[in-house]
Amino acid sequence: MAAVQSLNQSLAGARAMLVPAFVFVITVCGAGCARTGAQGGQKPTAPSVVDTGAVAPDFSAFDLDGNRVTLSQFRGKDVVLLNFWSTWCEPCVAELPHLRSLYKAKKDQGFVMLAISVDGPETVANVPGFARRNQLEFPLIIDEDSHIANLYNPKRTAPVSVLIGRSGRIAAVHQGYLPGDEEALGSDVAKALDGPHATR
Repeated sequence: MAAVQSLNQSLAGARAMLVPAFVFVITVCGAGCARTGAQGGQKPTAPSVVDTGAVAPDFSAFDLDGNRVTLSQFRGKDVVLLNFWSTWCEPCVAELPHLRSLYKAKKDQGFVMLAISVDGPETVANVPGFARRNQLEFPLIIDEDSHIANLYNPKRTAPVSVLIGRSGRIAAVHQGYLPGDEEALGSDVAKALDGPHATR
């Protein structure tokens, strides 16, 4: 009988430890998504995202409409938000309505948003239809070869938003999304728009 009681106490203790761990996993996965298999052998010591204050690396890519987009074309004129997202990322979908509202409110003030899809070969075909269904009015770039993500978001987590000021430096980085995070992002965009233009 004593052995049975001891076993029951051990099981109860194990359940008590598992519940907080389960809640923690749900919380983390709800804030952001990642596909570890898409790392291509990336070293674990690689930074997760670029640093605030650093010069934003230039890149060139085509959007869904076939237009060539380079980051340097906006320097000195516009504040740019790079939003790394994917069709398989639920937090990305939850954030999209707020990004649409932010873009509509600020686009006439020199605000540019580039939605950069990190979908891999298995889901990239879903991107155009996803963009139409969600009424994405800002340029959408498919980064299937990860050349932009390697510069800004090496682990290809989503969503990640990188805000770049007119000076060409990174003003803020936001990782993941939980309800209410859009307020902090909107505040950072407003500050960047109020900032000085780049000097040449």
